[in-house]
Amino acid sequence: MIELFQTMLTGVAAAALCGGAALALTRGNALREVIRLAGGLAVLLAVLQPLTGLRLPDLAGSIRQTVQDNAAQSAQYQQENEAVLAEAAVQSIVDYIEQRAAQLGVSCTVTLATSQDTDGRTVLTGLTLTAQETEQSERETIESMIVSECGIPKELVTWNWIE
Repeated sequence: MIELFQTMLTGVAAAALCGGAALALTRGNALREVIRLAGGLAVLLAVLQPLTGLRLPDLAGSIRQTVQDNAAQSAQYQQENEAVLAEAAVQSIVDYIEQRAAQLGVSCTVTLATSQDTDGRTVLTGLTLTAQETEQSERETIESMIVSECGIPKELVTWNWIE
């Protein structure tokens, strides 16, 4: 950048010197005006000519790279967001089932097993209820509550008995 200004300054100085010398040697008014015009054009050329060598950064490539970087970062954030939302949904289901079972008179701990399907969505693969041995009617009531209120098929529900 300094070289650019140095070249401009040298060119302007040379054009001004040559124009001044030419004006000093002329006597006619018409010729003086032509020389002043030529000197002005020479100064203008001395300023603009170095700018033709100035190279600006490739803005299209830079914008394209920024868009690609933003898309990759957005995809990463979306995956993280989906994982957090899936975990929150799982925890919400666990809390709900534990509260509803307690309301029905059974104290239990719920564990949900999940996996990712081919589209990257979280899918429920199993539900385990850990509790003291309960009567068949209480188990059926809780299982029917899980099916009707949570939409989890009865086949995915298993009981784990503790002593």
